[in-house]
Amino acid sequence: MKVKSESNNRFLPRASVLRRMLALPLLVASACQPVNPSAIDDEPRILVLVASSLGEIVEQAAKRFEARSGIEVLVHVAGSSTIGSQLLSGSIGDVFIPADLAWAGLVLEAFPSAIPAGEIARNRLVVVGDLDAGESIDLTSKTPPTDWSKVAVADPEHVPAGRYARSALESMGWWGPLRSRLVPTGDVRAALRLVEMGEADAGVVYQSDVFATTSVRILAVLPSSLHEPIIYPIVMLEDRPAVRAFIESLGSSETRAALVQRGFTNIMAAEREGS
Repeated sequence: MKVKSESNNRFLPRASVLRRMLALPLLVASACQPVNPSAIDDEPRILVLVASSLGEIVEQAAKRFEARSGIEVLVHVAGSSTIGSQLLSGSIGDVFIPADLAWAGLVLEAFPSAIPAGEIARNRLVVVGDLDAGESIDLTSKTPPTDWSKVAVADPEHVPAGRYARSALESMGWWGPLRSRLVPTGDVRAALRLVEMGEADAGVVYQSDVFATTSVRILAVLPSSLHEPIIYPIVMLEDRPAVRAFIESLGSSETRAALVQRGFTNIMAAEREGS
């Protein structure tokens, strides 16, 4: 993927236009000049801030990049709202990968020199229950299952996964009936843990998170039409050769394979196959 310089980043719009801007393959496939390997020899370490649901895959990609380039990569993994707020409060970083376009827009507006660098992947929402849960649920029902006394969701007031979940449940007409039974959590992984520990009867989480556990089962996959697309945009905060090279490395075959294995939709790979 290649990065283009942007002279008017301070005037970048929020999610509606960012969706069109970021619906691109990674830098590797389209937009920046090739990185000269000799230009990164003396580069300082790279700091990457990434959403929790993508953390392990980016950490693995960082280790491969370090081994090949000799440049240290520090990966800070937390919820999108946490890492986004840290940047807006003055924290430093080189690459920002949240789980939605809204946080990318806020950071792009706050950092005039930041550059949108495409998207690494997309995700799906699923409803999960414990391994002893009954049959898969009927999403066409006008009301949610009556035997759900507690339903775990990421906090929709602060967490992208929670906002997506709320939108989907509202579209289904289930948000109102479930509202008194919802257990909001600080991030989507915490919602999954409540179901794993039997402290919630069901949870709405990312599909990718379920691939990392054997303690729950998927009861239903929520149609993507019920909520905004779950996009992981890449924002390059510091435009320097090593940072560009790292972002390019996120388009490697190893990373694409890891994304698919964990249940992500890898847009770049899909576009290449269809071209």
